[in-house]
Amino acid sequence: MVRFKNRYFTAEIIPLDNGHTVQPQNLKTYDILKSVLAATEQIHGEFGAAAIKNGLDVKYCNESTQIAIIRCRHGPHRLLASSLPFLSSIGKRKVQLQSMYTGATLVKCYKFLKKFHQEKMNEALKMCRTEEEKKKIFEIMSKTKYGL
Repeated sequence: MVRFKNRYFTAEIIPLDNGHTVQPQNLKTYDILKSVLAATEQIHGEFGAAAIKNGLDVKYCNESTQIAIIRCRHGPHRLLASSLPFLSSIGKRKVQLQSMYTGATLVKCYKFLKKFHQEKMNEALKMCRTEEEKKKIFEIMSKTKYGL
């Protein structure tokens, strides 16, 4: 029996509207998969799309933080990594994809996300001047899966 190695790409999806960021929108995993395949096919042709299609999957997608984890097989992951920056739309929405982390296991990606959210929370708490603002930040972060 042969073990298949996977790579997991943690990416932030930044919605754009004429160059300005907008409020979080609904993200469907099917739309993300379709857009990733289209971008890979545009950059690497049919070979690239066929190479990544077998193990491609969106394992995690958070609408409030606009972060997704995309799984791909080891080997063709290089093709996916080189085509992700060229992804310009998901569904009918204009987006910019910012790659944050590439990991070998899903657990490592979740650990990275927890650390990332903790750093963002610390930055937000430093900007707060009153206790009310700090409480609001704690409430918002507690609603996300990897906040405190």
